Amino acid sequence: MRRILIIMLLGVSTRVLMACDICGCSLGGLSYGILNQHYQDFLGLRYGHAKFNAFIDHNSQYLEPEFSEDTYQRMEILGRIGLTERLSLNLQLPYLSNDMDGSHQKVKSSGLGDPTMMLYFSPKLKMPKEESLWSNVIQIGLGLKLPFGEHQKEDNGVIINRNFQMGSGSLDYIFSTNYTLNYSTWAVNLESSYKLNGKNSDDYKIGNQFNYSVYLLKYLTIKDKLVLPFAGVYHESAARHKEGNYEEFNTGGRALFATIGTQVTLNRITLNFQYQSPLNQNYNSESIAQIQSNDRFSVGLLFSFLPKVKLG
Repeated sequence: MRRILIIMLLGVSTRVLMACDICGCSLGGLSYGILNQHYQDFLGLRYGHAKFNAFIDHNSQYLEPEFSEDTYQRMEILGRIGLTERLSLNLQLPYLSNDMDGSHQKVKSSGLGDPTMMLYFSPKLKMPKEESLWSNVIQIGLGLKLPFGEHQKEDNGVIINRNFQMGSGSLDYIFSTNYTLNYSTWAVNLESSYKLNGKNSDDYKIGNQFNYSVYLLKYLTIKDKLVLPFAGVYHESAARHKEGNYEEFNTGGRALFATIGTQVTLNRITLNFQYQSPLNQNYNSESIAQIQSNDRFSVGLLFSFLPKVKLG
């Protein structure tokens, strides 16, 4: 019986000026993808791309309508180190490139982002009989997002929107669970994560974030390659931001995405691709503003090292 563990850190930030002062914009860590569990350690790269559009109609003869198209790109180094049979350390170090193309403001920003460290534990589950086609695995994770990326970049002497920064400037805590139920060559994965954000040195707090996903997977073997197509839904939500004790307008919201993807593994090399399209979105915007999250995609390449210890 194959065992597949899907480890997902679907963090999403909220707030970008113009488009993202009004929405849950930016490109979060998305996920590690569907990891090959025959190996304990891996090192990889992943690229992610997302776009948001916004429009503000002031309904005034004195104020022109505003619009913006914001693009977020994320390249990151991914790694996992097996500490014990049931304990592993996952690491992410991102490099971000953001482009705001608006009628009233144009900004390009790039640099190292905030790294993430997650410690995952796999408790022993009651397994079915040896001849059964059923199997399951669960991972429980605790982690930190460290304040490393620059969070006080300015445009014309004014600090740019918080979500357009390379980092948040805050120490954040992440809680994650991931469960996969396998039957023969099929599997269902359920994942959720909650990010508890702290305040930065400007007394600014990005709203806490919650994400979950449900995916159906199929195992295929094609010419010595393990091919794993998957499809399902992904939901993200975020609370309003706070500056001091005051909530910020036009921040936070929620969105639901349809997700499809596939992963191909040959020996120790794994290539994965994921595409997401919004099904429903509701951001905390004012009545004069409209915000739209567009399609997203990510592609990754992993190289596995040490053989994984079989969990009993």
